[in-house]
Amino acid sequence: MIDVLLTGDNNMFRGMALNILSILKTTKEPIHFHIMTIEIPWGNTHKLEKERFERLYKVVKEKSEESEMSYYDVSDEFIKTFESTPNKNPIYAPASLIRLLLDKVIDTDYLIYLDCDTMAVSSLEEFKKIDIMDVELAVVKDYMGHRWIKKDYFNSGVLYVNLKKIKETKLLEKAIGLLKEKKYFFADQTAIYKSLTSKKFIPYRFNEQRKIKKDTVIKHFNKGIRRFPFYVYNIKQWDVKNVHRYFKIHIFDDIYKEYDKYFKDIEELNY
Repeated sequence: MIDVLLTGDNNMFRGMALNILSILKTTKEPIHFHIMTIEIPWGNTHKLEKERFERLYKVVKEKSEESEMSYYDVSDEFIKTFESTPNKNPIYAPASLIRLLLDKVIDTDYLIYLDCDTMAVSSLEEFKKIDIMDVELAVVKDYMGHRWIKKDYFNSGVLYVNLKKIKETKLLEKAIGLLKEKKYFFADQTAIYKSLTSKKFIPYRFNEQRKIKKDTVIKHFNKGIRRFPFYVYNIKQWDVKNVHRYFKIHIFDDIYKEYDKYFKDIEELNY
């Protein structure tokens, strides 16, 4: 069983659903999907509706009978932790901070954390070949950040987590402590970066922030810059029209059809 964590509010349903469908397509080993969500009185943040979770769960069991899903509403803990901090409204929305509470509700040895704007291109079983026994996290360098911020700055959209280790080192408690003291532009990502005591860098194939390659495991639809002509883009996988037009990516077209089959009545993709 591979443990996978996705976090977000109701606004991230399309990302969660597409991500889950892509994993079920590419990974034969059973998956335990952990879904953490929040309902808070700021930032237009409403928890993933239980009905939507149940719809996802039904599809997961249909496609992989041995796979599982768990739902965690961590609203009370989130409000208590972040309401009075300078980072309560980070640039990527309050829900981006949810993962900092993962050790409060999840108990397993190793965990793959994935942002909801990621898609599996090949099997997550590739993560199990990485030895992280002696480190807190396996991470991939941030494509732009390691050039402009620091050479070892990493992208936290994909994390391979040694949960036992981070509980011992109190990694997430330290990160939360930083967020209570100072405002950060990339709030949770920078707090994790500053709090880490041990990490292993893994290849871009595990968090491909640009063009998909033959050995890509995870494609991350993160914000980026194109130089000629210069513009900043932030195209997510549910924006199908622009995924096709600007990225020329069509390998997820069967996933889009599956999404329409199961979830179009809940929330439509952008065609």
